[in-house]
Amino acid sequence: MLDGIRGRVLGNPLLVDGSLALVWAALIVPAFFRQGVSVWPATLFTLLSAAPLTVRRTVPAAALAGTTVGYLVALLWMMEPGPGIVCCLVALYSEAVSAPRTRALITGAIAGTTIQVFTLVVTGVRVFDPANLMLIAWLGAAIAVGDATRNRRAYIQAIKDRALRAERTREAEASRRVVEERLRLARELHDIVAHSITVINFQAGAAAHLLRREPDAAEAAIEHVITASGSTLAELGTMLTVLRQPDGETPLPEPMPTLDRLDDLLDGFRAAGLAVDIQRGDRTFGLSPAVSMAGYRIVQESLTNAFKYATPRTATVRLSFAAHRLRVSVVNPVTPTEERRHSSWGTGRGLLGLRERAASVGGRLDIVEGREEFSVDAFLPALPVLPALPAKP
Repeated sequence: MLDGIRGRVLGNPLLVDGSLALVWAALIVPAFFRQGVSVWPATLFTLLSAAPLTVRRTVPAAALAGTTVGYLVALLWMMEPGPGIVCCLVALYSEAVSAPRTRALITGAIAGTTIQVFTLVVTGVRVFDPANLMLIAWLGAAIAVGDATRNRRAYIQAIKDRALRAERTREAEASRRVVEERLRLARELHDIVAHSITVINFQAGAAAHLLRREPDAAEAAIEHVITASGSTLAELGTMLTVLRQPDGETPLPEPMPTLDRLDDLLDGFRAAGLAVDIQRGDRTFGLSPAVSMAGYRIVQESLTNAFKYATPRTATVRLSFAAHRLRVSVVNPVTPTEERRHSSWGTGRGLLGLRERAASVGGRLDIVEGREEFSVDAFLPALPVLPALPAKP
């Protein structure tokens, strides 16, 4: 409760500055008495000099004008400078702190010149009199200190704003990375599960169909189901171990699949009943691990799509290098009917994931659905292979 009252009091500039005006008034009145001014004129001069300070932060120009008028009235009455000049200095400082620099300099110059001219005319002192030079120095110092304070406050506010923007940027970057990581995990899970579930579903259906008439063929289909499910469990285990792994630990001994394991993938599809032909060009460029894994997943998803929708169940995979790029092409036939052409897309999520995966490594992916064939062409960045250094003699 006390903190709330204190906050409301300190947050009210009129109340705070009014209290300050009373303090200055209490200091000025005795000074007027020492200069021989009676009670009522001293009280009037004090009110004229100190009361405008109540609005020194809300209306600083008005406070400066009021204190200047109070000082001049006392000057004309006493024929000598009075203690009200202190209130003028406070008002000059407040104007320099609150107003833009140009306006503060103009208003400060007007008020300072007015005070200086009236002081010279009324008192008759010379311009280069030490007392007059001291008055000029105090007027200039009030403006200079106020301007320096305004610059410091602006600098501190700029630092706070920059820190706030940096914090917001970090939060936005963290949110973006979380979204990207979720998308990456979604692609990985789709590639792992969709391929294996498709093969398992087909082989399980074949085993159920052949179980009584051709038990040997049914047994072979069940073995394919066991192999596919075991491979899926192994890849899922690898992914879950990566997710549980604390930062800074060594990578897993079981690597994620890359194009180096492409033959094993093709053999699995062939065993499941998809006739796959592979065509490899001369490998003249290297591949980063991310690009190699992206190429593997693109082939896997494309062949899964071909396994589900191709008629007949055939597909061709082509790998070629040209112009610092790896081109991965997967082509499979489709029936020319409209229904088949529409269904070859499935839900479209797998193909969308392929585009995202190609874009994540700096490549692109084109999908062409013709009347007789369906093709997926991925263009992924490749690295030039540097020549081996000669052995030291």
